[in-house]
Amino acid sequence: MTHLSRPISIPALALLLVALFCASACAATGSANLTADTMQYNPDTGEIHARGDVHLFRSDGELFGDVGQGNANGRDFEMRGNVRGTFTEDNLDIVCAYIRLSSEGTDPVRRTITASGDVVLTRDEDRITAGYLSWSMDREGYTARGDVLGNFRSYCIDADEVVRDGDDFSARGVRRYEDHERNMTLTANRVNGRLAGRHVAELIADGNVVMDSPDDTGKMTRVTGNRGIYSVARGTIVISGNAIVTQDARKLHAGSIVYHLDNGRIEALERPSLVIEMAE
Repeated sequence: MTHLSRPISIPALALLLVALFCASACAATGSANLTADTMQYNPDTGEIHARGDVHLFRSDGELFGDVGQGNANGRDFEMRGNVRGTFTEDNLDIVCAYIRLSSEGTDPVRRTITASGDVVLTRDEDRITAGYLSWSMDREGYTARGDVLGNFRSYCIDADEVVRDGDDFSARGVRRYEDHERNMTLTANRVNGRLAGRHVAELIADGNVVMDSPDDTGKMTRVTGNRGIYSVARGTIVISGNAIVTQDARKLHAGSIVYHLDNGRIEALERPSLVIEMAE
């Protein structure tokens, strides 16, 4: 194995190494350039190891980190330590402890970012923080785990895990879901939803569902139950399975409850009963 240091003028062998890497990466992503304080290259395996102020520049963006490694085929590259990156074509920025760039296929090339360690990803006005994140750069898809906090244009979510696949998304261990447009918050064991553009069209929540919605004066209405179905088109959330509405000292029990988010109107179905706690 040949050891390469980066003096003021790069040695001929280092130029060859970078040229090999760039030529191979060009076939997958357009072009690439790799620099570092020191590099090692194994011509038998094509493995590249870089250390100290590592900078990978590709036609679709650039990465910085303390340590990097990859292959001269340009398909995969990893970085560790103080990683930060910008991908201009996707209008995406990321900060993390570890990142891996992967490319698969040829027509089209499928690009994936896998990151871990205090991950912070921003795209336009959207922001995701997580312990682990796998992000598809060629379609709307990602998996985030570990204290996930996602802030998006029309909603935010705090959960153990959030997955998006096209217009569908799901979450597990939902500590808080907030709909900015309807002024409603929700917690549940699991949620599954569908997006229309960048807005939530519908949401189904299962397990220990709790919905809070304030009126214009700030007075809170809480609805609890086993399942909740939220429809933006109808402007309602239907809570079923031992459903209970709580407003001040009043509690309304029913098999299912329809709550109208626009005006706070409540419909109680399946043998409702009203309990009013009298002040002593």
